[in-house]
Amino acid sequence: MSVQSGGPRALAALTDERVVDFLSRGPSTRSELSARLGISKPTASQSILRLQEFGLVAEGYSTAEGKRGRIPERYSLREAYGHVAGIELNAERLTLRACDVTGRVLAERSRGLEASTSEAQVLEAARELDESLQLELGSPRLATGISQAAPVLQQEDGGKQVLPVPNFAASGADLAGLFEKDRTVLDNDVNWMAVAEYTPRSGSMLLLYLGAGIGSALVIGGQVYRGRHGLVGELETQRLKGRTLLEHLDAAGLVGPRILCEKLSDPLSWPLLVEPLSQVLGNLLGYLDPDTLVVTGPGASAGLTEQLGARLGESVPLAGPDVEYSPQGGTKALHGALGAARTLALDRLWSSYRQM
Repeated sequence: MSVQSGGPRALAALTDERVVDFLSRGPSTRSELSARLGISKPTASQSILRLQEFGLVAEGYSTAEGKRGRIPERYSLREAYGHVAGIELNAERLTLRACDVTGRVLAERSRGLEASTSEAQVLEAARELDESLQLELGSPRLATGISQAAPVLQQEDGGKQVLPVPNFAASGADLAGLFEKDRTVLDNDVNWMAVAEYTPRSGSMLLLYLGAGIGSALVIGGQVYRGRHGLVGELETQRLKGRTLLEHLDAAGLVGPRILCEKLSDPLSWPLLVEPLSQVLGNLLGYLDPDTLVVTGPGASAGLTEQLGARLGESVPLAGPDVEYSPQGGTKALHGALGAARTLALDRLWSSYRQM
């Protein structure tokens, strides 16, 4: 947290940020804020008044009806201040979820997709679901985080472009174009999964996702390393014996709409994936030397992870990483996108707050 130049609230905002962070965990009295944050009661009171003036904290209330004596008022963040939204587009479903600034889920909408669903149909569905969500909530949209199951190219001018994948017809839909550019963050689903999966860990981590396709993400010191063009982790384009990994998998009958994860439900098909993947992945692991390789997604399993780990033990020069299976990692893309949207919303909030 750093002090930025601005109006008279620039220094006070440091205290107010701590108060908001504390209130995001639940309602609190001024005395509790004072004791837990190590600030005086007058300072806590002044902070509450500033935040109420800004519209971020609700009027105090007491739940101790009928009790004698002065009952301390409890304060909470004001839900009507605004919400953040997370959007996830994958081969099976389009999902929109809204949270308040504390991270509490307020509402959700989703729609199933067919293999033949077009980009135009996805965009229309997104508009309809978002309109329904906004109508229910009735509060301003502070920020939007978008997750798409496709590579996201970082352009030289700072913009981003989704590169469609062949096994998912609607993967290149321009969802970000539906929302305000400076209030929107966009990334591919595996990067968002890695953000969420890394939280309880430390060191470096390579996340391997097995679903309708294959993807990976590299986390170093808690930060996803995306590279100059945002294309770090695109394993399917890596070459082996003159062909890409995707071409090897296609020759094995593992490529097609949702086919990979369906095929991997049969252990007899695992060697068709493990052999080429272990060679491509082994070279990367030998070079990057991460602490952990986490395998996740609907096509992953503990048994497949064990078989891949054993094969990697033969492929990785010198010593390889710890290899783990995560049964939940493949469901965390929306969680990661929502977290990024909340961070963006809070950054904008405090930037505006300091200038008042």
